[in-house]
Amino acid sequence: MGSTVDCTKDYFTALELAELMGISPRAVNKRANREGWPFKLVDGRARGGKIKLFRRAVLPVEWQARIASLRAAQAAASIAPDSPELAGFTAARNYLEDLQREAEEKRLIKERGLAAFAALPEARKRSAEACYEILQMKDAFIAAGGFKPSQGIALFCAAVNEGRVALPDWVAEAAYLTGKLCPATLYRWMDRYEKCGMAGLAKDYGKNAGRTLLTPDMQDFIKAMIAEHPHVSLPKLMAGLTARAKTAGWQEEVPAPHVVYNYARRWRRENRVGLLSLHNPDESKSKHAFAAGNVSENVFRLNQVWESDATPGDIMLAEGRHTVIGMIDVWSRRPKVLVAPSSKAEAIAALLRRCLLDWGVPEVLRTDNGKDFTARHMERVLNALEIEHDLCAPFTPEQKPHIERFFNTFSHGIVELLPGYIGHTVAERKAIESRKSFADRLMKKGSIVEVKLTAREFQAICDRWIDAVYMHNAHDGLKGRKPADMVRSWTEPVRKIQEERALDVLLSPAPLDGGWRTINKKGIAVNNRHYLNTAMAAYADERVQVLTDPADLGSVYVFLSSGEFLCVATCPEWYGISAADQASVIKAKQKEVLAEQRKEYRKLIREQKIALVPEEILKYRESLLENVEELPKKTEAYTTPALEEAAIAADKRDGVTNREALAGPIELPPEVLAYEERQKKVVDLQEKRRARRLLDNDMDIYFWILDRIKDGTATEIQKQWKKEYEAWQDGNMKRPRPFTTRIGLAELLGEGEEQANSGQ
Repeated sequence: MGSTVDCTKDYFTALELAELMGISPRAVNKRANREGWPFKLVDGRARGGKIKLFRRAVLPVEWQARIASLRAAQAAASIAPDSPELAGFTAARNYLEDLQREAEEKRLIKERGLAAFAALPEARKRSAEACYEILQMKDAFIAAGGFKPSQGIALFCAAVNEGRVALPDWVAEAAYLTGKLCPATLYRWMDRYEKCGMAGLAKDYGKNAGRTLLTPDMQDFIKAMIAEHPHVSLPKLMAGLTARAKTAGWQEEVPAPHVVYNYARRWRRENRVGLLSLHNPDESKSKHAFAAGNVSENVFRLNQVWESDATPGDIMLAEGRHTVIGMIDVWSRRPKVLVAPSSKAEAIAALLRRCLLDWGVPEVLRTDNGKDFTARHMERVLNALEIEHDLCAPFTPEQKPHIERFFNTFSHGIVELLPGYIGHTVAERKAIESRKSFADRLMKKGSIVEVKLTAREFQAICDRWIDAVYMHNAHDGLKGRKPADMVRSWTEPVRKIQEERALDVLLSPAPLDGGWRTINKKGIAVNNRHYLNTAMAAYADERVQVLTDPADLGSVYVFLSSGEFLCVATCPEWYGISAADQASVIKAKQKEVLAEQRKEYRKLIREQKIALVPEEILKYRESLLENVEELPKKTEAYTTPALEEAAIAADKRDGVTNREALAGPIELPPEVLAYEERQKKVVDLQEKRRARRLLDNDMDIYFWILDRIKDGTATEIQKQWKKEYEAWQDGNMKRPRPFTTRIGLAELLGEGEEQANSGQ
């Protein structure tokens, strides 16, 4: 039964080819995909789909022969017996078309062969070039001698074998000519060149290429197993194939394991990009996604665009695994990192604050859309500073490639050499753990155990690596320039933060109680560290709020309860400062502050004349009683037998006569009166000497006079001295000068008058 497909046309669908060749359309498409047949797409008949059309000239040779025979049969059947002229004309036309198609086919074959030749390894390319060189020498030999092809080939082989035609050494070696050159070899090369082009001359080209004993169903099963389980082993593949052949009722037997292994290995290699995309999309993007264009091609200024991201550190620290938060200026590639326990908004805000203070204000900050990067206080600062926040789409690290590339350089740089490095991948981590476990088994008692880095030490290493290595390495993205040179080359103005307090909103409250602390004799305690500053000396026992900067754990920011900024307190141990030395400085400062406060208090006491307050209170209360008169109360005599007996006994003891005698004035002898006067002068002199020792300064004298005024014993000279001292105090507030007076201490104590009296 003849085919209904028109074999005179040049393009065929897969369905038409399947009908012509007696196979399924699926088999046609699979072979076309495997051999890379060229095709063109045309509109389908329904649903707006597309249909592939394959040109007859690119089909396999045997398929073209089949189509040619069917076309001849169709042409013969269409010719009427009574029209020999038409039959002859049609036959001639078909013959000419066949010649044209054969020529076109040969040209396409050579084109495909040349493309396949370009993909060959160098060794096989060299063997093909050697064979082609021999064929060119053969053609030149035949043309020069005017021989027929068959005769010329035989004579050429004899000349080569006898040494009359010398082949270059590399040609003989690359063509694998270890014996004599025979005509059959040349005929084979000529046939392969006609069918496969330049690639057909390569050694073992096309030998078993793509051939396998596995049926299409078996191949599909293996592909599905590898797609679902990319690391499936050969025994599991064989077990699965055997079980599926039994349950699915396959007629063919499962081939030997080496057949399955070779096919699985080849399919994995040919489809490695698709498999990686299926099982690790991020790595597939990083390795194989086309990077069309340049993200930084429109960045022309310093601080025009910053990129920020966070990545888990590939190192185990003494405090546990930390996160590395990074910021990079796209134009200069200048980076800064912060080592934090986790990628929290507080740590990200701290790094942003540090970059704003050190670098200036950017125009655009590009981050992902995670909640840590979109915290309210960060958005508030970005809006206040008029910084555009460019949020990347979810799961698109390629939108911020510069910080991603920096993290890759950073993680493969100094990090791999540090103690505590745990590897970039699970495989590396397992290898490191296995190595350490083996080392642990070899360790003896008393061996030194490796001490891991602290977060502070790791941060210091990161900063040093950036400043000394990264900033001074040539960068491909900068056309060989260094980031440090890029920063130095920028001479235009840079927007800088003038008021550091404006960025305090990016600081984090100290842990516990919202950051509130009480200043004690050791300063302020935060995270088991004590922070001190001389400005705190005047605020002992005050309650203050403490804000921390994760980028600088050696310092805290102290604010009074009113919200006023007090100081930046530092931890002596963090910066390697002697705590005793800093404590002595702060103690001296505190003494100075307290002395100033005492001076201020005493001045206030003098101004307010507090020493007179008791007298003022008494006089005030007495003035309230001046117009108050107590009414007389009724009284009556009160006695008891005991009181009467006591009165009688007293009369007997003292005598009524003695009481009457003592009731009058008593005159003492002159010598007694003189003795008492001398004793009184001695007591007064001792009191004045004691007062001289106590009165060391003008302030003590002033308070001593106030006490005498209160007792009512102050002299006029003492009152005059007090008046002059108070006048000096009032004037000294405007223009400081030392206090001077003509009244000496001796006059204040009355010693001059006493000496004058004693001289008389």
